[in-house]
Amino acid sequence: MRSVITVYDPTAEPRAAHVSLAKRLTSLSGTTAGVLDNGKANAGTLMLAVVERLRAAYGVASVVKREKPVAGPPSPEVLRDLSRCDFVLVGSSD
Repeated sequence: MRSVITVYDPTAEPRAAHVSLAKRLTSLSGTTAGVLDNGKANAGTLMLAVVERLRAAYGVASVVKREKPVAGPPSPEVLRDLSRCDFVLVGSSD
């Protein structure tokens, strides 16, 4: 007896997004750093340690830390808060 196997291709057509990059900062002195903690173990700790090094070496003035669910997007409030920062660190850690 022969079996029939159906194979589905889950790929989609590529989509191009036309966006502008943010202006490059000329200095970190006096800037506000944002940290988006994705909830993974040590992610927030790692990024806050990076910000502390940036403070010591380059004069970053302040930090805004916000959190989001591991498997979900940040809330509109979190995006609003981070949009007020000069730059934002986003990453993951396990």
